[in-house]
Amino acid sequence: MRTNINLLFYLKKRSTYKNGPVAIYLRFTVDGQRAEASTGKTCDPSRWNTQADRAIGTKEDARTLNSYLDTLQAKAQEIHRWMTANDEMVTAESLKNRFIYW
Repeated sequence: MRTNINLLFYLKKRSTYKNGPVAIYLRFTVDGQRAEASTGKTCDPSRWNTQADRAIGTKEDARTLNSYLDTLQAKAQEIHRWMTANDEMVTAESLKNRFIYW
């Protein structure tokens, strides 16, 4: 069964946010339904590119963070391919659960 999947990395500021690094979340969207999971990483909002969903910069910390996010994205896409190949029902929540416990 073919499903439309989209992955988005974004910064999730809490209502009590003043300054400093913010948690990076990964949003799974499957056929319009959303589910989100924390990546366990943080980034300063001034060093985040919302169009690219990646950290800005060429220093080691930005490259390491972007590489980690690329790895997470590849993992999510691989899980989606595996679920599709095994004829499992792919929903945003089921994809997120497989991603967390994979």
